[in-house]
Amino acid sequence: MNVRREQLSIDPEKCTGCRRCMIACAMKHHGRIDPGLSRVNVIRLESQDLNVPVICMACDTAPCIKVCPMNARIRQANGTVTTNPDVCIGCRACVYICPAGTPRIDPYTGRTMTCDMCEGETEPWCVAACRQEKALTLCPTGAVSHRAARQAAGRTKKFHTCN
Repeated sequence: MNVRREQLSIDPEKCTGCRRCMIACAMKHHGRIDPGLSRVNVIRLESQDLNVPVICMACDTAPCIKVCPMNARIRQANGTVTTNPDVCIGCRACVYICPAGTPRIDPYTGRTMTCDMCEGETEPWCVAACRQEKALTLCPTGAVSHRAARQAAGRTKKFHTCN
């Protein structure tokens, strides 16, 4: 299996809450403007005056893979962790065990869906949709260390990005 070539860097300080990333994701995967079909979820943290794009970061240990009773959660060749919709029964075990709760529920099928980094595209559509704000950027593998990401998650100023 190939190691994932890129990582997504998220900078909530730059996110305006426009949700263009969500619309782009829904368009890419479902061909329609429906934020409910997005694999990206922008949450608003009122207490910190932040909008935070939340996307599956394909954990190294990926507890969602281990907990799935149907083995519907799989690691792709590009390193992402996705759901095989033909096997998923919609039990949501992956949602409950995910440290960030990133698997999204398809409101029409009840099955989970997560970021596949727009496999086959030159860059994820969410990154392209956020080009002006740069709250979402694509970085080379290793540019965003786990330690830096954890430190950034614990504070609201001076987030680490790959730029």
